[in-house]
Amino acid sequence: MLKIKHLSFSFGGRDVLKDISASYEPGLIHGLIGPNGSGKTTLLKNICRILEPNKGRVDLFGQDCQALGRRHLSSLVSLVPQNPKVNFPITVYELVKMGRYPHLKRFQSTNENDLQVVERALLATNTDSLRERSVTELSGGEAQLVLIARALATEAQLILLDEPTASLDVGNSLAIMELLVELKKQGKTILTSVHDLNQARRFCDTITILKEGEIYYFGPTANAFTRAALEDVFRVTFAQINDVLEFDSLFVSGGSV
Repeated sequence: MLKIKHLSFSFGGRDVLKDISASYEPGLIHGLIGPNGSGKTTLLKNICRILEPNKGRVDLFGQDCQALGRRHLSSLVSLVPQNPKVNFPITVYELVKMGRYPHLKRFQSTNENDLQVVERALLATNTDSLRERSVTELSGGEAQLVLIARALATEAQLILLDEPTASLDVGNSLAIMELLVELKKQGKTILTSVHDLNQARRFCDTITILKEGEIYYFGPTANAFTRAALEDVFRVTFAQINDVLEFDSLFVSGGSV
């Protein structure tokens, strides 16, 4: 579904991404991890052409994304940004309905099918009860769910998420990760940056580790979380414990190494 070929991106004279190559299979949750500044957000923005790569290319469904029109691309891939803030008074329903715009021709209004898609997106994200609320009144967790609903309304097969659980409490974080699992069951492909390593290990099928703009590891989740790799990438000492639910958890056990 998604192939990244020798992608590089520079900003302000700094190489942010360096010769990135990876291939992501459909119908899976692909996790993207790495320290702050490693290039995770920049990579996601290059995939959906918010940013344009200096070198290399991104292929989606076998097509070069650079050759696709913006509207068509928006119907294939949708990005849910980190810490969303909408500062103008619009209802949740209207915001989610904006997800249908890539499918509309100029001056065309939404039809019955579009409205049904919006309803399904609201129900899938449990945001139906918020439909008349202004988005400026939402909590962080509610706002994330609403933006995921808008992404679903595009009917894009590839959904990109930039740390969707950052700054959320445990309950909201788990709700969003479990929603991603449900979307995977529906055939969606998820590529998400994850700040919580335990969530990444628990929910993701593959892991891409970025370090200083380069791929440090790319492959199955089971092989990604070695102590040596994590300490090298994050520059802290890690330990592993087994909790009462018999789920291995990672935690920082010391200072910088």
